[in-house]
Amino acid sequence: MRLSLQSLPVRGRARHGFTLVEIIVATAVLSLLMVAMMSTLGTVQRSFQFTRARVDQFREARRALDLISTTLSQATLNSYQDYYYTGTQSNIPPATGSGAPAAYVRQSELQFRVDAAASTFGTTGSPVEAPGHSVFFQAPLGLTADGSSLGGLLNARGYGIVFSGDDKRRPAFVNGYDIPVKRRYRLVEYRPTAEYQSATAGGNTIYNHPADWFTLAMGNSCRVVADNILLLLLSPRSSSQGAGGAVEPWSIAPHYHYNSLDSDNSTAAVDGLLVRTDGTVAQGTQHMLPPLIAVTLVALDETSAQQWSARRGDNGVDVLSEAHAAFTDASRYESDMGALRDYLQKQKLNFRIFNSTVALRNAVSER
Repeated sequence: MRLSLQSLPVRGRARHGFTLVEIIVATAVLSLLMVAMMSTLGTVQRSFQFTRARVDQFREARRALDLISTTLSQATLNSYQDYYYTGTQSNIPPATGSGAPAAYVRQSELQFRVDAAASTFGTTGSPVEAPGHSVFFQAPLGLTADGSSLGGLLNARGYGIVFSGDDKRRPAFVNGYDIPVKRRYRLVEYRPTAEYQSATAGGNTIYNHPADWFTLAMGNSCRVVADNILLLLLSPRSSSQGAGGAVEPWSIAPHYHYNSLDSDNSTAAVDGLLVRTDGTVAQGTQHMLPPLIAVTLVALDETSAQQWSARRGDNGVDVLSEAHAAFTDASRYESDMGALRDYLQKQKLNFRIFNSTVALRNAVSER
């Protein structure tokens, strides 16, 4: 008898493939998982790009703060002791040759000054054009006209904020295209060479023009350090606090104003030294550097700067007035900074505040 395989009984359920319903359900679940994964990946990628953009945007501001700190720490007055004649109010004897010197005091031909930027970098005297503070000083940087470096030569330096366009910084070939001028607040460095050339050509004019050396040849001696720097704030301070907190560090410049020609920087007037009847001298801070400078930079990212510029019609803003943060009283620094933060947040601007306290290394030796 022949057995046929087909006649053998098959135990259990017969095998078969996936049904159409099962395939559809599996595909739907897989699609949902892929959509969720892509959404998560997109969120992570956008977060990474946003964080990287913020880091890149504010890298320029950090470099600017490092530049200010490095250069400012080298400020000097090269002060010395010499006779003081009451008749000439200097170390130069009277023309008649008569009269003994009244005292033996600290002297210097150099100058260190912190002022409102509108009075130095600005051309209109308005804080809309030049907000915040500025600083001007001398330092042995050795920069010459041919670009070489000769250590020990004095260079004038200054820093401040200016609202300006980028048309003068563009390559020549760009001028033939219809590209709008980008107007921004920018940190500017005043950097004439060590050699005195002329009042208009630049160079270190401290000896030839002691009264206005920090305002000469601005157009030929300035360069942009960083874009989108909204404010530069400078607070000269002493290195120690009085006993019991009676004397605050900012008391040497309570209104953010400091002039090394001034014996008392609590007022705007420049006061000379006082020779008392008993021969003692009250010279105060005259011909002295402040031991410390508290530096604050307020920077915007490019996207916020574009949006703000569009809302303002590409015009400058008196930001401190609108924020009700004057920064004219050093004792109110924290409250003014709080008001400025609130204002920038209400404007929906992405900003960052950078702080540094710079020690002027020559301040101690020149006391």
